[in-house]
Amino acid sequence: MTGVRPDTLLWGNDRVPVIRRAWPSVDRQPYRKTYSLKPGQFWFDADTTDRQWESYALDACGTPVPVGALIAQELKRTGASHAGFTEIWHGFVVVDHSLRCVEPDGALAWLIDSLREANNGKLSGFPDAFAVFEDGSFAFREAKNLSNKDRLNANQHRMADLLRELLPGKCDLAVVEWG
Repeated sequence: MTGVRPDTLLWGNDRVPVIRRAWPSVDRQPYRKTYSLKPGQFWFDADTTDRQWESYALDACGTPVPVGALIAQELKRTGASHAGFTEIWHGFVVVDHSLRCVEPDGALAWLIDSLREANNGKLSGFPDAFAVFEDGSFAFREAKNLSNKDRLNANQHRMADLLRELLPGKCDLAVVEWG
């Protein structure tokens, strides 16, 4: 049957759940330079550029935000002690669920260092959103915009396998389809 979307997808060497969200979106907005943020600054403080474009999700107030922020807020509501989203363009920036740029610390800092060590210094393919829980477990979500025909790439598959290797039994991965 055509047009039926799967309930799971292959991400790395394992299948993961597909979580579907009907978040409204706004396409082709000037890109907010998340990569320029420093710890303590809010996402809304970042400059925008008309040379790059992004599709943003709309939050409950109708404000365009990165879809990773909505995913992080959802993960925080499930009991995560820390949740956020990442930007890997021009460096590695972490923004928490409240849209504030933060310096990775604790378990997340350890994980980032371990991933760099295992992946030739690179973090390409790191999931869009993450959560850290008090029991030492992590959740990772990769956002895929259906209207943009977004798909998992080779770096994302490799990163999923590295996460499972570094966090055996403590790594919850899923893909969030939206748009």
